Amino acid sequence: MDNEFPNFAALRAAKIENVDYRIVVRRGARTGSAIVMAPHGGKIEPRTSLIAETIAGADLDMYCFEGLMPESNRELHITSRNFDEATALELLRTKSTVVAIHGRQDRDDPSTVYLGGKDAALVSEIAGRLQEAGFQTKRDNHPFPGIQDSNIVNRGLTGKGAQLEVPFSLRRRLGNEPELLEKFCGAVRNAIETFDAMNGARSPIMF
Repeated sequence: MDNEFPNFAALRAAKIENVDYRIVVRRGARTGSAIVMAPHGGKIEPRTSLIAETIAGADLDMYCFEGLMPESNRELHITSRNFDEATALELLRTKSTVVAIHGRQDRDDPSTVYLGGKDAALVSEIAGRLQEAGFQTKRDNHPFPGIQDSNIVNRGLTGKGAQLEVPFSLRRRLGNEPELLEKFCGAVRNAIETFDAMNGARSPIMF
């Protein structure tokens, strides 16, 4: 994307926290090894915060970086491989299961969730759960592989995570249809729970 900030320090120097943007951290009741993130939340990639919050529920830790400006919130976009906000990095140092929610343009595909990130097992679990719930997913041959080591989703304890690129039309539906939102987010929650159980997480997630 053109004219985006190269890192968080540059954004912080140009914008005002809690006026132009805010950082939202919510600790889950069963704080453990998992976190759900929306690094382009608020008005930057609309409804990604809503999706992250709903997946996290009251149980999982959650982090959102949110745009608050009346317009032109895409100015606040820091690409995932350069996203280095200190609170996010500090949280990730304790997390082995990292899921990041992003928003993409529809282009010619308004319904498919593009999955990326270096954690192939977690990506596979999320893909399976979403497909069981009736959602279309794609893991390969799309523009968002999310496999750079510096990508925020790959900066947890294991050096790998899973990112979901949700198309605009599907995000709009999720925002307007509570039952669909719960079905989508419940599928991702179940994937996280299953993945944590398979990997012997010390703090199981209860839904």
